Amino acid sequence: MSTPPNELMDQVRRDLAAWHATHPRATFAEMESAVEERIRLLRAALLQERAGAARQEEHPACPSCGATMLPRSQSTRSVIMQGEEAVGVERSYVVCPACGTGLFPPG
Repeated sequence: MSTPPNELMDQVRRDLAAWHATHPRATFAEMESAVEERIRLLRAALLQERAGAARQEEHPACPSCGATMLPRSQSTRSVIMQGEEAVGVERSYVVCPACGTGLFPPG
């Protein structure tokens, strides 16, 4: 399980303070680079959190008959974001109980 984003943000602030304490003469560009490195971690955590929230709401209407589709199985895929950070996204394969249509909702 990943670190919640607000806890991660607190950790990032502590890490940056520690980094700056060891680099008191850092240039603005060096500070920017240190911040950007940590932003990648926050971006990944926030996207993973949102993807998980979207997965909980995976009961789309069937495109064929309009009935509510039900989850049958799950799969995980890795999505590569900016900065080459990988985020694991779980998706459910859903099936229509009325007509049998199946699909992977986007995500």
